[in-house]
Amino acid sequence: MTAPLPRALRTRDGRDVVLRHAVAADAAPVLAYLARVGAETPNLSFGEEGPPFSEEEERGFIDEAGQLDNALFVVAECAGEIVGCLTFRGGGRARTRHVGEFGVSVGRDFWGAGVGRALIEALLAWAAAGGVVRKLNLRVRADNARAIALYERLGFVAEGRATRDVLIDGEFHDCLIMGREVDPA
Repeated sequence: MTAPLPRALRTRDGRDVVLRHAVAADAAPVLAYLARVGAETPNLSFGEEGPPFSEEEERGFIDEAGQLDNALFVVAECAGEIVGCLTFRGGGRARTRHVGEFGVSVGRDFWGAGVGRALIEALLAWAAAGGVVRKLNLRVRADNARAIALYERLGFVAEGRATRDVLIDGEFHDCLIMGREVDPA
């Protein structure tokens, strides 16, 4: 599937991007990136305020992801700047540790450049190689056709619909619940 991290990637438009595991020192840059990307798109669960985490909480989340065999935190960097990220966390109990949900985002300047696909491919390769995570889930706004098409190309299928799942500027939006089984490598 893909090489282990770190992984170098040349975007479709010729920019060099590196995918790597997040480290504690990434906490502040990740939060700044998430606030920036939250302002760029209505397709995330947060806006320009970013996720409701302090730098210390983000650092703890990154550290924990690096220690668990069913969690992953990957950042995509171009010229030292974070331009995308993906987080995954499996369940905390024996009956659910094999399944979890991921979130992925890419900065507007890198939309359509292959960064999102590379991040998800890194997740798929990690899950297959680890043998612990056997099912990947995600939520996507039902009107985000471009993201849905990418997920489908990568083998995800719609498994349900959550109505009125997101409220943006007084308007409700449905989300599709999508999933993909993972076979161990």
